[in-house]
Amino acid sequence: MIIPDSKDPGQHFRKAELITLPGTGDALGKLHFWENKDLFPRGILRCFWITEVKEGLPRGSHAHYLESQVLVALAGKLKVRVEGLDQSVLEFELSKANYGVYVPPMNWVDVWFEDGAVLLGLSDREFSENDYIRDKGNFESLQKNYR
Repeated sequence: MIIPDSKDPGQHFRKAELITLPGTGDALGKLHFWENKDLFPRGILRCFWITEVKEGLPRGSHAHYLESQVLVALAGKLKVRVEGLDQSVLEFELSKANYGVYVPPMNWVDVWFEDGAVLLGLSDREFSENDYIRDKGNFESLQKNYR
């Protein structure tokens, strides 16, 4: 397990942020795309989508040691809560496909779905169970050590 150095002021301890996804549109519809080499220098290595989540139930409820993600609402509305290593809390509402939430490593994420919502996740790493922090108590211990 590689755990980022908490003294590193780099990407591992960035805050989540709302980003605009570029696109074009005409009478036939809209096209959105991702070509952000600043956030994902190695490109997208994994994508996933989550559907049919019962309204009011949270998904996510984890952090990553090294993985960065961009979360997009392809349909419906999502509420995204991100808790940083510094204990800051940011909340986002996604309901348009041209916006996403960039979630850097070491940020705890919870997502709530409205009925019919579809979440698309883009990741800069391949899946690795070892990269997950699934226990909130473990994440809170890392927060205490960060202070």
